[in-house]
Amino acid sequence: MDNQTITLAVTGGTGFIARGVYDLMATSNLMVRALSRGDRPEWAPPRVKWRTVTSYSDPDDLADGLKGASHVLHLADSPERTDLRSGAEALRNADALIHAMRRNRIERIAIASSVYARNSDAGEGSYAAVKRTVEGRFLGASDLRAIVLRLPPVYGPGGKGGLATLSSLVARGFPLPLGAARAPRAYLSRRNFASLVLALVNADEAHWNAAAGRIFEPSDGQAVATRDLIGMMAAQLGRQPRLLPVPLVLLRAIGVVVGRSEMIAGATEALEVAGADEMVGFFGWLPEEQMPQSLSFLKDR
Repeated sequence: MDNQTITLAVTGGTGFIARGVYDLMATSNLMVRALSRGDRPEWAPPRVKWRTVTSYSDPDDLADGLKGASHVLHLADSPERTDLRSGAEALRNADALIHAMRRNRIERIAIASSVYARNSDAGEGSYAAVKRTVEGRFLGASDLRAIVLRLPPVYGPGGKGGLATLSSLVARGFPLPLGAARAPRAYLSRRNFASLVLALVNADEAHWNAAAGRIFEPSDGQAVATRDLIGMMAAQLGRQPRLLPVPLVLLRAIGVVVGRSEMIAGATEALEVAGADEMVGFFGWLPEEQMPQSLSFLKDR
């Protein structure tokens, strides 16, 4: 499909990750139909065809937005991720999107999930449990050829979340009690994710069919300890890293007391993902960048 124009419908069109996909449009054969509950933002490239939907649970609205697309990238997510109501909404959205794809006879979809969906001990209504259930909805639709992408933390210009918070603290010169945080953690740059999307949509029929029904865990291919990540961020920001070697036992105990156990775990516990061998075999994809080069956007803060 390398010489053909491909139309990709993207849910969650105003999101941070979607912007990375748009960045590749100028140098690829990709056209994008963006679906979003928000109006078209000023920064959206002219080539992006925009569709404001009233609800991701409305299959009629979604079906109109998908017209002309051959592939779907499902990025839309609920901002409230940890209660039963948001889980029910995510499932309604999945069912509506499946119905809308059927109406347009679209079979190929890539679902952006989370590496934390592997946590089988997570309770009902948890973020991990909701993600697993949504994955199952798409994988269980026998007339679709769905691929699940379980993502580690995604970072890049304009990103939010833990890495953005950490870089902000480093930029301000705050002393950080993470000098003992040596466990390797996987990350994925937004550019690497976007290049993976391009590889997916350009996959031929045989390779997509072989990959359909599978779960992949893309990453930069390089696990980085939090203490080393802070050093890399500091170098990009022209700062000296200020690391305090607080014992992890003490740090975790403090996290329990102040109700920040999840945040502490996200900085100190190992986060490993599957290797890239399968994605190379199916899609010929390898990460385009790694840290510290992939953190160069921090220089523009």
